[in-house]
Formats: sequence, C-alpha cells, structure tokens
Amino acid sequence: MSQYDTEVEKRLQALEGEIKKLKEAVASHSHAAATPAPAEGLEKKVEVIEGILKLVEPNFEKLSKKF
Repeated sequence: MSQYDTEVEKRLQALEGEIKKLKEAVASHSHAAATPAPAEGLEKKVEVIEGILKLVEPNFEKLSKKF
C-alpha cells in the first residue's frame, strides 16, 4: 500500500472506532418516560381570565359552549 493508502486506512479505523463508541454510548443511555410539567397555578389563572371575560362579554357562557 502507498503512504496515502496507509494514512487513509488509519483515519478510517479511527473514525470507525469513534462511531462504535458513540453507538455504545447511545445504546446504554436511557431516558425516563417524559412527564408533563406541572401546571402550577394554571387553574387559578384560567379562573381569573374567565371572570374577566364574563365581566366584559355578557354572552360568555353561550360563546364558551360553542368551543
């Protein structure tokens, strides 16, 4: 083999080694099941918004039932 071929082979083997390490790392890495973030205070905020809309829009109850 020429010097160029030897250098290319060396680099290829290094890359293949790194790929193997990355594949092993990915395979061994696990994620916990995704859990939704708690909606702290969300219900209270929705209640406040509904209260404001009821004051501003007299037909709020009727309109909200459409959706």
